[in-house]
Amino acid sequence: MSREKMLDVFELVQPGTKLREGLDNILDGSKGALIVVGMDNEVQKIIDGGFFLECEYTPERLFELSKMDGAIILDEKVSKILYANVHLQPDIEYTTDESGTRHRTAQRAAKQLKNRLVIAISERKRVLTLYKGEERYKLKSLLELTNEASQALNTVERYTKVLEQGLGNLTILELDDMVTVEDVCEVLQKFEMLKRIKKYVYECIQELGDEGKLINLQLEDLLKGIEEEEDELLSDYYLKGDEDEDIERVKEELGEIEDADIFDTTKIAGILGLGKTVSKLDNTITPKGYRIFSKFGKLNDRDIEALVEKFGELPKIQEATIDELVEIKGISKFKANAIKKGIERLKFTVELDK
Repeated sequence: MSREKMLDVFELVQPGTKLREGLDNILDGSKGALIVVGMDNEVQKIIDGGFFLECEYTPERLFELSKMDGAIILDEKVSKILYANVHLQPDIEYTTDESGTRHRTAQRAAKQLKNRLVIAISERKRVLTLYKGEERYKLKSLLELTNEASQALNTVERYTKVLEQGLGNLTILELDDMVTVEDVCEVLQKFEMLKRIKKYVYECIQELGDEGKLINLQLEDLLKGIEEEEDELLSDYYLKGDEDEDIERVKEELGEIEDADIFDTTKIAGILGLGKTVSKLDNTITPKGYRIFSKFGKLNDRDIEALVEKFGELPKIQEATIDELVEIKGISKFKANAIKKGIERLKFTVELDK
């Protein structure tokens, strides 16, 4: 089961929750358990025997009741223990590929109950598995999760630097008016890869709960401004429109590319309306200037929009004289000078970094 399908379940079993504390106690005590979270008519149909408790849930009580062979039924909010030592008897039509009595029963019960979380803990293997509907997920320890999230965060940091280098190279090409379709697609591919790694880290953070707050802060700091720069890049090169909803739709389509196809730049070019064949990748393309001028602190969004509306593309803005620039509403002589000097300074800075 992917983490994405388990986000609602993680809220119940994150490190620091009372249920997770009880589950960890069972693991640490080398015990096994079979637990169903939630009670309704469907659950009632498959339970037999045991005894009715309806007592307040505590991790200690869960641990003590796990010493019995039968299953434990909790309420949906994990505030009460409803039944203990019950036998789960799911219909025989629900199959299992698990080994071990508890895990086999848990998988079959989850398939029948569909929307109920069923938890199995193996006494011998010390494995904790979550089942919900047709899905299953082996829950990791806090140490395993923290290490996994930290490694993924390091990957984000490395890939952020790769993206920054790609954007720097693109800036030089833009200022020299030498951009090809492939250049743009390769940078967008890096954006998309970074977003997919971010999603993986975020799923780790969701599973960590409160323990993942620091990693989440580090992730947000690493990715500050990334989304905005991608939007500006798309505004520069998307040929079918430049409205916000168009850009969002393009991002959705990029996100739908299969992982195995993300390095196929023709797929990205096709989404941008720049051609779907390899021969189109060498075509030159000119940016409008949104991304570059967003780096100029003296210019606001209205100024940038006015520049693009007047001149249409970056090279023409570069060639414009001070007098031509000040003719634009909102562009003062001070801003016009800032544009001319800023372009020279940006080119020098990027070449120096390279």
